[in-house]
Amino acid sequence: MIVFSLNFRGDLRKLRRIAERLGATCLKILGPTVTHVVATDFVTKESRWAVQEKKFLVNRRWLEAANFFLQKQPEENFLCQNALVSGN
Repeated sequence: MIVFSLNFRGDLRKLRRIAERLGATCLKILGPTVTHVVATDFVTKESRWAVQEKKFLVNRRWLEAANFFLQKQPEENFLCQNALVSGN
């Protein structure tokens, strides 16, 4: 289950389509079933929630790489950079 950060820059519709084509379910609200938050930085409530709840906080390139290789990619290669400073 994926949630996109509310301040996401770029074509969110395209990324949602990629995620869904790869088998993910995209949600608009945070909850216990969410496994990943896609964000550009660490300033939104979604990003902070991901770190607090120990969920993956990844950047858009994680989805783009999965789409390119047609398989899930290692999240640790696509962590939101500001989250690394914050201890995730």
